[in-house]
Amino acid sequence: MTNWLQDLAFGFRLAVTGHRPWGRLVVTALGIALGVAVLLGAAAVPNIHSARIERENMRDPVAAADAPGVGVLVANTPTLQFGDYFIQGLQLRDVRPDAPVAPGVARNPAPGEVAVSPALQELLRSPAGELLRPRLPAEITGVIGQQGLVGPGELFYYAGTDSLSPHSDQVNGVFDHFGETAAGRTELNDDLQLLLALAIAVLLVPIVVYVAATARLAEAARQRRLAAMRLVGATGTQVRRMAAGESLAGAVLGVALGWVLFELAKPAVDGISMSEFSLFSSDVRPVWWLASLVTIGIPALAALVTIVALRRSIAEPLQVTRRGTARPRKLLWRVAPVVVGLVGLVFIGLDGISGQPALWLFVVSVVLVLAGVPLVLPWCVERFAGRLGGGDSTAWQLAVRRLQSTSGTAARSVSSIAVVVTGVIALQTFLASAIASDASHASRPSVIASDASDVTQSSVRVVDSMTITGGLPEDPADVTQAVRELQALPGVLGARVMGSSVQATDDEYASWTVRVADCAQIHGLAAVPDCADGDVFAVTSDQRVDHLAGTTMHLIASYFGATSRPTPDRPVTWSVPGTVRLVESRLNVGRELMVTPAAAGVLLDTARQVDIEVELAPAVSPDVVERVRNIAAAHLVDPTTSNGMGSLGAIPDLNRDMAMAAVQVVLLTGALVLFALIGCSLFVAATEQIQERRRPLAVLGAVGVPRRTMAWSLLLQNAVPMLVATALAAVIGLLLGVPVVLIFSEGAVVLDVPGMLGLFAFAAASVLVVTALSLPAATRAARPDGLRTE
Repeated sequence: MTNWLQDLAFGFRLAVTGHRPWGRLVVTALGIALGVAVLLGAAAVPNIHSARIERENMRDPVAAADAPGVGVLVANTPTLQFGDYFIQGLQLRDVRPDAPVAPGVARNPAPGEVAVSPALQELLRSPAGELLRPRLPAEITGVIGQQGLVGPGELFYYAGTDSLSPHSDQVNGVFDHFGETAAGRTELNDDLQLLLALAIAVLLVPIVVYVAATARLAEAARQRRLAAMRLVGATGTQVRRMAAGESLAGAVLGVALGWVLFELAKPAVDGISMSEFSLFSSDVRPVWWLASLVTIGIPALAALVTIVALRRSIAEPLQVTRRGTARPRKLLWRVAPVVVGLVGLVFIGLDGISGQPALWLFVVSVVLVLAGVPLVLPWCVERFAGRLGGGDSTAWQLAVRRLQSTSGTAARSVSSIAVVVTGVIALQTFLASAIASDASHASRPSVIASDASDVTQSSVRVVDSMTITGGLPEDPADVTQAVRELQALPGVLGARVMGSSVQATDDEYASWTVRVADCAQIHGLAAVPDCADGDVFAVTSDQRVDHLAGTTMHLIASYFGATSRPTPDRPVTWSVPGTVRLVESRLNVGRELMVTPAAAGVLLDTARQVDIEVELAPAVSPDVVERVRNIAAAHLVDPTTSNGMGSLGAIPDLNRDMAMAAVQVVLLTGALVLFALIGCSLFVAATEQIQERRRPLAVLGAVGVPRRTMAWSLLLQNAVPMLVATALAAVIGLLLGVPVVLIFSEGAVVLDVPGMLGLFAFAAASVLVVTALSLPAATRAARPDGLRTE
């Protein structure tokens, strides 16, 4: 152990002493520092997730509302859609004078008051928020603090009310404090876990590759120094330990700088917001054992990579082995991780396994594919460079000869960009397929016939339309008034009531929508040849509906509004009367029964959901859509809106959208950092190659080779490995993206061609920038006096 420490300490001294060591040491440390900062950010992801879930659970009580001792009644409000924003809230009713206070506020809002999040307050104060203000239930009297919000950009509010009923199945209670009986949602569903795991793997594997490549910077200069040590009597083992000590110097300094960069970058997290996803900087705390692993593991990785890299390079003194002819690289073991990883992904997609086994297999498979890229890349660069001809151009000859002699160094310089481009292409393929799948589901046209009584003779046209669904108000005249106001809006071509409805299940637990409508309304909903009061019609994929007559439907009456639900003593079952006729609906609906009033019976009191269809003019202004929603909020109970053609948007799956937004945020910010790492890596690698070639460059300058020729040679030396890296990354990235789309069942595979072209453009730009930055160093090295300094 003493010999180990002495050798490592001597190597550490070599790194910080000698001829101008600090330039190389600082560049190496900065490169590692950027990687460490990103890894620490990734180590904070578990704490970020747990903090967000904990705050969400704190405001999500599940106690029985009618239990003795309840202090506050709580009910979720329907999601408010305002343009591309989705706003959620809670209704609160204090039962006791000492009622528990909701998280993030000093007191619960009284009836007629509302407390809003800072982001919602900012939206309401903006000019666009004037159309949203009528939909909030009361006067704003407070702002919700961090304890009551998932993120700083969350659009959320608390509304005070005195109308919540403890007998409603949509109302919960709080005894002593919020969060005391929360169910504790602690993890995302399987698909979202896989999605986030994919994003994290795509961004972390390139960091590890980059740190490993950075540890081998200045390898040629290090070999010359250590070969001299070998000449004066040091053993091969001692020399490798000294080399590890040199790498430790840059790695330890890089880890320290990485922590500093991480702490300096944390405050900027508060300003990051995309869609429904935002973060508090106080949540960005690395998990202690992951932070320890990064802090200790990075120097250990640097030392290990150095020892392995020098295991054969300095078997003899000075430069004998380094100048020897290298053996051709073997492909089989290099491509094995990629093949195994792709097989694992295909197995997950075809077998349909789920849960933690699928998550671990998925992560391991993705890591194997990405880790295989830097293994395959040196073989590809070596074979590609070996097949390049000399040509007539002096610059081309110099570049090709250099690539053929040092293909490994050229491949390492672009290995990070190959890995990150592979992962980003896979993620782009998934996201493009998911967006296309969502768009295809949401873009079904709404067909309105000019003469609903004769669909076969009518002229059919496709228009934008909205369907308003809400609870029936106490005064039925409010529905009529809502229709009148909608018809009077500029940009609205028509509005009509589609009847009231209730959700139900039959004896086989199949879901049905039971709609009470008169014959005029039914003619507008379905192709009905004749209709009389007392008829019942069915819309279903079954060819026979005779069995439905007499079927008992179990009504789900508590469907809309925490204040307007039937009490438990109202009827909860209804028998389908008479003869049921099969019809074809004009709308895209599932199983539905259309019942005329004479056949409705108890449904007249139970069907508390009303649907109003609004026909909009083509290219309608977004303001008109918001005014339609305001009218619905003024006259109906807890209304929601959906669209006919997908142009207006329906309420999304917020968990899925939040995860998608999180992936986009991580992908965007992580890709920017990775691209900065890649540019740094390319520049440092190019500079080190110039330093290593000072003597050959000086010889070229002495014999009169033009500087322009050397500049073109330098450009080609950077461009050829980048071309091979991007080509390999595109192939493996697509091979990785296809099984990912298969696993998530996102439909057809869609390629994000603009995104891929953007990545390739960055690769080309990075070559130009790195060449331009390293050209002055090459020019200085090509001076004839370089022969004397060498």
